[in-house]
Parts: sequence; C-alpha cells; structure tokens
Amino acid sequence: MHLALITSTFAIIFLAELPDKTMISSIIMGSKLAPLRVFLGASVAFLFQVIIAVAVGGLISRIPRKPLELAIGLGFLIGAALLIRDMRTDEIDKEETLVREMAQEHFWPQVLVAFGVIFLAEFGDITQIATANLAAKTADPVSVGIGSLLGLLSVTGLGIYFGSTVLSKVPLKPVQLLSTLIMAGLGAFSILSVLL
Repeated sequence: MHLALITSTFAIIFLAELPDKTMISSIIMGSKLAPLRVFLGASVAFLFQVIIAVAVGGLISRIPRKPLELAIGLGFLIGAALLIRDMRTDEIDKEETLVREMAQEHFWPQVLVAFGVIFLAEFGDITQIATANLAAKTADPVSVGIGSLLGLLSVTGLGIYFGSTVLSKVPLKPVQLLSTLIMAGLGAFSILSVLL
C-alpha cells in the first residue's frame, strides 16, 4: 500500500466525481431521505463498483505494455469525453423522480434506493473507468481501490450533508473542466509514452 498513490487516486476521483451526477443524486436523496441511510446505501454501492473496477484493472494489467498503455490512454480520453458529455446533460429531474417514487419512511427501502441509484449511476461511469485504468497502470489495486473509495465517499458525503452550500460556493463548470483536462492529460501521456 502506497500513501502517495492513495492520495493521488483520491484527488483524481474526487475531482472527477464532484461535478458528476452522483453528487446531484446525493444532494437530492439527502434532502428527501435520511442522510445516514443514503450514505450507507451509497457506500455499499461504491464498494462494489471499486471492487469491479480494480478487478478489471488487474486483468487489464496482464496485457503487454504497449497495447496496455494505448488502452489506458484511450480509456482516459474516453473518460474525458464522458465528462464533456456530462457537462451538457441534465439528469437532475430523472434522479429526483426516481427518489420520490421509490422512497419510503422505512430503513431498508431508503438504503436500497440509495444503493440502486448510485450503483446504476456509477456503472461504467468515468470514475469506474479511471479506477480500472489506474489499477492497471500502477499494478497496485489496493492503493488505487482505497483512494478511489475515499474519493467517492467524500463527494457523496459532501453531497448529502453540505451539497447546497458547496454548490452555491463552488461553480461546477470549472471543476468539470479541470477534471476533463486531467483525464485528457493522463490519456495523452499514456499514449505518448508508447509512441515516443
């Protein structure tokens, strides 16, 4: 386990997830459901997503170096493209409707709503792709997994407890742009390291 890798993974995932639909989902669910139940459901969903991502990254890391670096570079570039796409889509209404329809006052239904919304929203999402890419590139799935999970949980915690305050003080477009630039830079670096 490497603290520097955990920290850098945390920073990448945190920045990529901050302006994402999961943050918006967390704000909506946190305002409609019990915050601790939302956090519990989201935490379990993120744990499954990170395990899937690092497992895929571990399999990817067995590919020979040059094709692997190209695939990782393309993965990061696809991630940057997904961030650009997400900057233009508005999923707030869909998420709010889903939460309203499924939410009840009981413990487990609220946890399951949070789990379902987050698990489905994150499946194949930029942060899952980035986690798989980082696990493949570094060959340290434990450090990447820990950093990724901490980043995801931090954003969700912000969304649930401080979302409206954060969103009123931090404009999302610059954060989305920074995340896109980081992903594109990582992608270009991986591809250029093979070509040069």
